[in-house]
Amino acid sequence: MKKPESPVMEAEFDLSVLPEFNFTEIIDEVLRNRTNDPIVIASRAKDLAAMLPDKLPAAGAPIKEVLERLNNLLSNHCRRTTHPGFFGYVASGGLPVDPFSHALVAALNQNVVGYPGAPAAATIEQTVIKWLCEYAGYPEQADGVFLSGGSIANLTALSVAIASCVGSDIRRVGLAQACDGKRPVILCSTATHFSIQRAAAMLGVGTDNVISVETDDCNRVRMDRLEEQFQYDHTVLCVVANAGSTTTGAVDPLADIADLCSAHSTWLHVDAAYGGGALLCPELRHLFNGIDRADSISMDLHKWFFNAIDSSVLLYRNPSAAREFFYESSDYILFPPDGPPEQHMFFHLGPELSRRFRALPAFMAFCHYGAEAMGRNIFHNVECARYLAELVDYDDNLEIVASPQLSIVTFRFIDKFLSAVQIDLVNERIREEIEKQGQFLMSATRLQGRPVLRVCIVNHATRSIHIEGLIDTVLELGQKSAKEFHLQ
Repeated sequence: MKKPESPVMEAEFDLSVLPEFNFTEIIDEVLRNRTNDPIVIASRAKDLAAMLPDKLPAAGAPIKEVLERLNNLLSNHCRRTTHPGFFGYVASGGLPVDPFSHALVAALNQNVVGYPGAPAAATIEQTVIKWLCEYAGYPEQADGVFLSGGSIANLTALSVAIASCVGSDIRRVGLAQACDGKRPVILCSTATHFSIQRAAAMLGVGTDNVISVETDDCNRVRMDRLEEQFQYDHTVLCVVANAGSTTTGAVDPLADIADLCSAHSTWLHVDAAYGGGALLCPELRHLFNGIDRADSISMDLHKWFFNAIDSSVLLYRNPSAAREFFYESSDYILFPPDGPPEQHMFFHLGPELSRRFRALPAFMAFCHYGAEAMGRNIFHNVECARYLAELVDYDDNLEIVASPQLSIVTFRFIDKFLSAVQIDLVNERIREEIEKQGQFLMSATRLQGRPVLRVCIVNHATRSIHIEGLIDTVLELGQKSAKEFHLQ
């Protein structure tokens, strides 16, 4: 029998590409341009697509040439979330250490399934989770897992909540049989993020079975209405409470909700995707009294912890329910759900197997800046929101729609000589024109069916001068638009 011939490698990936460009210089240029106007340039999708190859390139090109081709697209058509006037969404602009830490994540290329395959990465992730559990007031046995975002964190939490409610047999028999014919419902407020409805759809609960309870004048869930839901003949799978709602930053009465859930042995999940960062701030922690009694908490570090995307965590007060629900084994993964630390597997706490080393950027940021500095920046954002609200109250042509509980403010331009319909049109024009000018950006938002000007401040670079500039611009554009109606 002829001995097999070894294959000959005709081409390999050339590591010498790295010296062709200066990574630090490129990142420095991006950071230097972070405050450039406009925040985003209006564009058409087909025009941007025309800047890229139509077909998958058969032959490669030098990295310098590739970057030159991309330069126009990336320099001019990426939204500058780092801009101090970016108020459109609860989206962090990232931290100066992020480019290096994310590059290191790619260079290390760790698949953090669990400790056996990535011991250093797993240890760092468990360390960050431990820190966050302590800030949430969780007991020592608490645990958690890094995920891609708040939507996946909420989906994961609800899946565990449902299994905890109806029993682990749900894995085998499904939701309908596990509920014994009773209607399964998820309770939340009308201010809850739509990811809960999406999760209900994906989990087979159905969006019709997400009961949105009305809120009070501060956009917090009404406890009397929430308590009523436990009097009906349905199965309450879980209650979802807000710790910083997306639209107004409302924080539900967490301690009261925890009392109610405890009385009915119901899972309490707290969506703190936006507001969770405030746990680092001593001046704001009282707003979250009761969060330590939640069964699960979702927090996005790429929101008010200022980290770059993607970095979300899901914390469990008692992780045994998650381990019971998610536990699986196979011929090549035979680790028990409650083994020693050296057998820790993250897929016992969430749905993912393959996982990037998400915890490293967060770890580096926490270690470099420290919780105290992050907390001070968070509180400064709140002070900016309060200052904006004071400026609105000061001017007769402006009115507050929802006062800031955290760092989100909603307000509108008003004119006593205009109708409500005309005022709505003026506010829509203000937001659109401000986006065109490029110094500030606000998202299109409606409250009680009417358009409002919504300002989300989660940027460590935002200062009072930017708040003043926004108000001046709103007044200038509002008065100009109102005058056009007066002349009609």
